[in-house]
Amino acid sequence: MKIHVLEPQIAQQVAAGEVVDRPASVVKELVENALDAGAGRVEIELAAGGTSRILVRDDGSGMGPEDAKLSVQRHATSKIRSVEDIEAVTTLGFRGEALPSIASVSSFQLLTSTGSGAGTKVVVEGGAEAEVSPTAHPKGTTVLVDRIFYNVPARRAFLKGTRPERAAILDVMHHIALAYPQVAFRLTEQGRDYLSLPAAGGLRERLAQLIGASKARALRPVEYETGAFRIAGYAALPSLTESGRGAQTVAVNRRWVRSESLFRGLDDAYRATVPAGRYPPVVLHIEVDPRRVDVNVHPTKQLVRFSDERAARSAISAAVRSAIEWTPSPPRAAPRSPEPSFTQDRLTDQSRWTPPRVAESRDPYPARPHRDLREVRERLSEISPPARGEAQPELPERGALPKLEELRVIGQLAAGYILVEEPGALWIVDQHVAHERAILDRLTAAEEPAGIQSLLTPEVVELSPSEAELAAEHLDELGVYGFEVEPFGPRSYRITGVISTLADRDVAGAFKEAVSALSGTEPGHRREEKILATIACHSAVKLGDRLSQPEMEALIRDWLTSRLPATCPHGRSICYRIGVSEVARKLDRH
Repeated sequence: MKIHVLEPQIAQQVAAGEVVDRPASVVKELVENALDAGAGRVEIELAAGGTSRILVRDDGSGMGPEDAKLSVQRHATSKIRSVEDIEAVTTLGFRGEALPSIASVSSFQLLTSTGSGAGTKVVVEGGAEAEVSPTAHPKGTTVLVDRIFYNVPARRAFLKGTRPERAAILDVMHHIALAYPQVAFRLTEQGRDYLSLPAAGGLRERLAQLIGASKARALRPVEYETGAFRIAGYAALPSLTESGRGAQTVAVNRRWVRSESLFRGLDDAYRATVPAGRYPPVVLHIEVDPRRVDVNVHPTKQLVRFSDERAARSAISAAVRSAIEWTPSPPRAAPRSPEPSFTQDRLTDQSRWTPPRVAESRDPYPARPHRDLREVRERLSEISPPARGEAQPELPERGALPKLEELRVIGQLAAGYILVEEPGALWIVDQHVAHERAILDRLTAAEEPAGIQSLLTPEVVELSPSEAELAAEHLDELGVYGFEVEPFGPRSYRITGVISTLADRDVAGAFKEAVSALSGTEPGHRREEKILATIACHSAVKLGDRLSQPEMEALIRDWLTSRLPATCPHGRSICYRIGVSEVARKLDRH
């Protein structure tokens, strides 16, 4: 084996991959630099979703000529002067790698000024020697990144299309905007505003800007302090969930981070209250002594590690639980008065628990389709061909299910469970998951296609910036699954027709989750299964829906004649059997 030292320029391009892997990471680094410079407004302009051109402009403190020249040299930084500084990092960017890494894989320009005297222009072409010259520029900094990865074609080949890359940038900006509500952000491309957020007076106002005022009002305020941790923000009640963690933002000392221990703490807080794979929206700001958290774990500075991971997990879990649990007495840890940067607006009484909605009596199933979906299913098979050679899953070992001809539906318990009698036993059936299983079976049965039903009143759904971009990319595929939608504003879509099972049900929720399912990288048939399961879930009756005797009998009949009646599409149990002998034993009839 022959060992040799890489040329400096090649080594720099290799190292750049640790910091810059796609346009979203470029935007993240440049925006964080702007925030460190005290910017009150950050503007981003894109071309081709950032794959062709990225411009980031801020009104921060700017740099003088010498600092501007040093900023594109590796390991140059204004944030660290001693080893002790590394152990207590309080800024977002500090490694001195972002700008030189970006400059090494693009055509790079930096224009900056402190507001005193002439500004400075720095030009770097693909990692070559920097060219520095005076220029006119207002106070602040503008960075222009052209032709990213033009000199590293192997890495450029891994970039996705314009819309996926733009959606990734919008996702990054969504989280950063929640970490810095007092800063104004704007993101445009070819004159179109994809994000336009004026400076907000508080976190709830920023949430209203991003997710809408009604959803922001549904979140509960979090104010908690324990040990080394101070936590403030908002958390949703368990009744409001999303299909991914994209709606969960956690910032540690104003840095948006991803931390397994913190995510597990969130899961602990909602344990036994939300189904597996569901994630309530959460926005939390955590203050902790910088010496207790290591932000130097990864070059992107997004992964962090705490000196006491268990304490961090427990703190975030207790903070969220104290907000979402109804209790007449104060929480165990005394709430604190938030710092000015964490000012929380008190929510209205709408944030309190509400009893389940009681549905009016309806037909056991939606009316027969207005239009046949056989063509839709044929198109579905083209987009998402069924897996070949895969065995159908067997029924779980849960004991024999009741025989249809031996059953008698005897009533409903707590408007959520159907009581079914068979000779020698009582079955308790979860009406939602049983209905969900029956609907999914109908959707996947080619011999019994569903249909599309026009909505008497179209429903308008507001999406987050990244969700809106994703929906725009997949409108045709969403149509295949029965959603007739059209753009209705910058981030809104109007639904005019849906698959018939969804008529009069949770149309907006099903549409949003179908959009989220499209963001994955799973094979086509797996994505189809996920979307159809989502449609079935939102089409099914809910806990709290009172059903008539014919409705219950029709639901039980269709459930037991489905292919996999033992578990719902998400793996939860559907029914529970109590033998008469067990009842007798409980009542001392030996």
